[in-house]
Amino acid sequence: MEALDNGTLSLTDQIPCSENASSMGGSQIWLDTTETLTVDEMLKAICVVSANDCCVAMAEYLAGSEELFVERMNAKAKELGMNDTCFKNCHGIDEDGHVTSAYDIALMSRELLSKHPEVTKYTTIYMDSLRNGESSLVNTNKLIRNYSGATGLKTRFYISCSI
Repeated sequence: MEALDNGTLSLTDQIPCSENASSMGGSQIWLDTTETLTVDEMLKAICVVSANDCCVAMAEYLAGSEELFVERMNAKAKELGMNDTCFKNCHGIDEDGHVTSAYDIALMSRELLSKHPEVTKYTTIYMDSLRNGESSLVNTNKLIRNYSGATGLKTRFYISCSI
């Protein structure tokens, strides 16, 4: 969100998909190296279905590589006082040493919601689509559908791709 705030990124910017991004496992929207999505579409996929491929594509676009983006994530975590967190990747797939705590996620969530409340435009979507309706999105957070007032931030895993 910082890049959107300072004008270095626009919701209409087109984000390419690298081989690395397209090869992600876990939750994804099956990005192809021949396609681009807008930042708006990437954010929707990241927030609604935890799209690991979109996390990597965005990280590469913003920092030049996933590794450099993860360095930024860890610096921000330290700045926020997230003392029990060490990010090893930008998508949250299990990896040795990739750890956090509920308290640290609360710190990150508070920062996100207080400085960027507009993120709930994405995180409160229960169902939507991409690619002109060809790709359905259903939120991995079922509270969005069933609990009035839910912010949409993760309940089972955490959002590690904070832009």
